[in-house]
Amino acid sequence: MKRVSAIKWDAPTPYDPVWLASVQTYPPAFAVNETRLWFWGWVYEQDVQFQLFTRRNPFDSQEIKINDTASLRNSNFDFNNKVKVLTHGWLNHGSSPMPESIKEAYLNISDLNIIVVDWGKAANVNYILASYNVAMVGRLLTEFLNFLISEGVSMDDVHLIGHSLGAHVVGIAGAYVKQGPIDTITGLDPALPLFSISNINGRLDKHDARHVEVIHTCGGYLGFAAPLGHIDFYPNGGTRQPGCRLDYRGLCAHNRAHMYFSESIISTVPFTAVRCKDYDELYYNGSCKGTGETLIMGGFDIHYGKDGIYYLKTNAEKPFAIVDENS
Repeated sequence: MKRVSAIKWDAPTPYDPVWLASVQTYPPAFAVNETRLWFWGWVYEQDVQFQLFTRRNPFDSQEIKINDTASLRNSNFDFNNKVKVLTHGWLNHGSSPMPESIKEAYLNISDLNIIVVDWGKAANVNYILASYNVAMVGRLLTEFLNFLISEGVSMDDVHLIGHSLGAHVVGIAGAYVKQGPIDTITGLDPALPLFSISNINGRLDKHDARHVEVIHTCGGYLGFAAPLGHIDFYPNGGTRQPGCRLDYRGLCAHNRAHMYFSESIISTVPFTAVRCKDYDELYYNGSCKGTGETLIMGGFDIHYGKDGIYYLKTNAEKPFAIVDENS
């Protein structure tokens, strides 16, 4: 069995009380000190599957294995189409709402190579162990991307999308790919607990791809509030989300990131955001008056060269995008 070498980073200390509350239903299996004990979190190659979906097989996946040319060449993978890689978060798997909804939205618009990274075996453990496994799953994804490169896929045609812990998985993968940079990474409310803003090697960072966009929906709780990308969107201020009611664990707000994103791909109403003067304006006011510049959050097309902090409002329920009565 192939085992992936670990990347080490320092755990934050003391632990975030919000994180402690978030894992009450899935307590640690062992006593844990400030040092990460890597032998608990080994991830084997067979624990992570790379599932291909295209318009020829929108419902039944085809598994592509690392360094297995036959599995790639005998699949529906189309070298003329772009590649979207979807990576779920904690306690999820390849058929969870995040990858399913985004896959369906993309294939409704265009024929693409959708790769769902199913790391459910490594994600369905207590949060501490799952967070340890992120680095190793990221390195496996790096190996997979390097395999695609060796088969003739250009990283200019690759877009990585990750939610929660999955956002850090794709960040690490992008940082270590051989012939990068990856064209685009989208981080959907990147997980905060046990990740440090100062340790860019252990989390999603704007240097992990040519273009990095982040959508913050539970900032300061389950997700990072601080900007991590070239473009950072803060729907409804980036923390509590309308319609989530008594969301004391933050799960509703946390999941809104991938719900907003999947809707944005197929919505005829754009998620129009205004550019903030800076992050301080958003942080202290919870909103932005705007500089006069606007940008669409998400969507099918990628918006390059619009770096900055962006604020927008959404509806409390689907459809989340707000119709502009002046348009």
